[in-house]
Amino acid sequence: MGTANGLFHQCLAVIMMSIAMDAYPKALAGRIGFLLARAHLIARGKADAALTEFGLTMKAYAALATVVSDGAVSQQSLSRRIGMDPATMVDVIDSLERSGYVVRRRNPRDRRRYALQATPKGRVLFARAERAIAEAEVDTLGDMEPDDVHALMQLLGRIANPQTDFPATDELVSRALGR
Repeated sequence: MGTANGLFHQCLAVIMMSIAMDAYPKALAGRIGFLLARAHLIARGKADAALTEFGLTMKAYAALATVVSDGAVSQQSLSRRIGMDPATMVDVIDSLERSGYVVRRRNPRDRRRYALQATPKGRVLFARAERAIAEAEVDTLGDMEPDDVHALMQLLGRIANPQTDFPATDELVSRALGR
């Protein structure tokens, strides 16, 4: 049965690629970068719509998610951790702080630095936003099989390896998306 299932998924992949080839110009349909950018725009649009309900941007969600999951972290470390331009990070954290979702506390080991911490209000918001993002992802992936979703996550993880030294600045993202 496993071989038949694997064959089915290979056939499905060929059909999906054929659809993509018909939907886009041939010179683009076979380009990984183009398809990744299109997939990003679709997924990002659905995620952004889900986050709008909570007054969050994807950048704010990423920062809040990291502070909630990793614990107290310096703004500089957070910027490096998620590959966000430091100047943009300042604006994002200022907004989260004004809204009461994070606080800056003096680092007890280095009084010159601050550590960002999620507030209880920020943790509640994150839990609600995380559920909305999960629903948006399900919507984005449509009827994709769990094995295919797992494979997609593995492959994307290899491409988006955080060990690569390539910060996604606003300028680079805008250029890549043709804005």
